[in-house]
Amino acid sequence: MTFSEYFNALYPYLADGEPKLDFFDEMIDHFIYEDALASCKILDARPDTKRRYIQEEDPNKINLKYAQYLYAKHNPSRYQSWLNKKMYDQDTFIEIEDWLKSKNIEFTDSSVACDDLLESIFFNIGYPNAHGDADIKLPEKNMEGGAESSHLTEHDRELLKEFHIDFDSILEKFIMNGQAGAVFAGGLPAKIDTLYNGKWKDQALAFDDLGLQAEILGTIATLKELCNILDPDCESASGSSVRRLRMKLRNDYVKLHPDNYVNVFPYEAFIDDWDDGDEYEF
Repeated sequence: MTFSEYFNALYPYLADGEPKLDFFDEMIDHFIYEDALASCKILDARPDTKRRYIQEEDPNKINLKYAQYLYAKHNPSRYQSWLNKKMYDQDTFIEIEDWLKSKNIEFTDSSVACDDLLESIFFNIGYPNAHGDADIKLPEKNMEGGAESSHLTEHDRELLKEFHIDFDSILEKFIMNGQAGAVFAGGLPAKIDTLYNGKWKDQALAFDDLGLQAEILGTIATLKELCNILDPDCESASGSSVRRLRMKLRNDYVKLHPDNYVNVFPYEAFIDDWDDGDEYEF
């Protein structure tokens, strides 16, 4: 679904008689955090530009950077509260529920469903190269070699377990989430920075195995690079690929769990140029 289709579908049910362009601003205004409003360029767009975004015949696409900004600054509770008030004021809960059902959208709360749908629309616009890669998965764990088959020193084994506690859940979100922009939920970029600067920048150098030192620091660097690509406020390097970075994180995850992935190699994930087509490039 496009933004114009979404907007024009909800407008008859939620508008209070105001012109469409006023309703456009109100919708965007309530979609993001209040402290992000001053920097939201789409709200400053000229009326004729906004009109082209919502015209039903051949509407203009919303600028990629605008969509990235809206996605990154999304405030679900604020938008859902606004939707609920609009539906209550207009008594249009049933109409909007029927519209969602007509789109085969399963839901328990119509305001949450509308919010999720608009969020996905902005994600699709802002991150076109993050799609088609949901097939990036971790291989099945293989314990054939035993729990201590990697021949690490006891010191390195305990330190690596500590890294797993700090980073496994973060890595799994980046690797296996088909919508890469979702990693911003829960403040993951800030958490990565805190773990790196406050702990692992120095802790990684404590490994006896120099290869592990490099793997730990390289994995965190890849996480930070991917965060920069997905952050509309950062200038990411041109040519960066969401898919390639997620594949690298999968490789790193396997390498940093040597006792869980015994004899995995050769494995297609470790072939550097494996099926990494240009269609995923930024």
